[in-house]
Amino acid sequence: MDKHCAAVELISSEQIPEEVRRSFERTPDAVCRMNGKIYLMMDRDVLCCEDTDDGRQVISAVRQKIQSGPGGVNPKDAWYQIITVAEPDRIAALAKKHGIEFRKKRTAVLFRVKNPPDQPLDRIFGEIAPLEEEDRIVAVDRETLALIRESAFRSEEEIAEYTAAVIDTMVSEGFTDLQAGIGTEAEDLAGLNKSFEEARSALRIGTRFYPNGTLYRYSCQRLERIIDLIPAEQREKLIQDFHSGNRGESLDEETMETIRVFFRNDLSITAASRELFIHRNTLIYRLDKIRRDTGLDLRTFEDAVIFRLICGMTGNT
Repeated sequence: MDKHCAAVELISSEQIPEEVRRSFERTPDAVCRMNGKIYLMMDRDVLCCEDTDDGRQVISAVRQKIQSGPGGVNPKDAWYQIITVAEPDRIAALAKKHGIEFRKKRTAVLFRVKNPPDQPLDRIFGEIAPLEEEDRIVAVDRETLALIRESAFRSEEEIAEYTAAVIDTMVSEGFTDLQAGIGTEAEDLAGLNKSFEEARSALRIGTRFYPNGTLYRYSCQRLERIIDLIPAEQREKLIQDFHSGNRGESLDEETMETIRVFFRNDLSITAASRELFIHRNTLIYRLDKIRRDTGLDLRTFEDAVIFRLICGMTGNT
């Protein structure tokens, strides 16, 4: 590319002329030629140069580099655009251009590693994970990739089981910090952006409330999403009010695990004591002690909700 002498400018996508921005919105193509200039969309930035032979060669060379370079995420990849834009007309144009079936049910699953590998994550994922022919892998960034699964004949439970199997496979290959979020099913391509954003939200909220977890489902986070809507300053006030008088500060990890299991079993003493491998009277004794320490009887629905809200705000359950 050094042999080309065209003047090249890298500008923010917010700084491009309005007519160029509208052109990018109307077409799924990555290149726009207007007013004697060529613009190449590159994620958040735009490459701009004069519309000359040299300029066109520069744009072509950079575009090929983006599409084939090691580790590069091509932001104009059709599937990347489909999951990251919320414009039905643009998505329909992409589907038509690339021969993607529009009316098919699909679900977005988002995988993220805390310590990204040196090689592109999507390449490693494609080589190791037990993928199926219709699965589509979409590189989002160095730490994150999306898996698009056809789900017309799969329940959300089956999607979750498959995702857990993928995580287990990747963990066995050394990716011990892999976590995943699952969105809800999209009826067609136009709904994939919503499913993708739900998967992203499931990861964000899930890792906040359950940092040691690996799999988070948006549809199972109703209470967590409600808590997440409470402004930070209000959450802090509620937490301070709860802990006034040292309430709840004496709960050790064993007690917190007892509470988690009790909640997971829908406040059933019999089911929870069975999972904890303790006598039901032992569980009742622990619940009585929690009531004395916190002033909340977790066997009652209202107190259980209050405790869940407070501890959810502090990330303890």
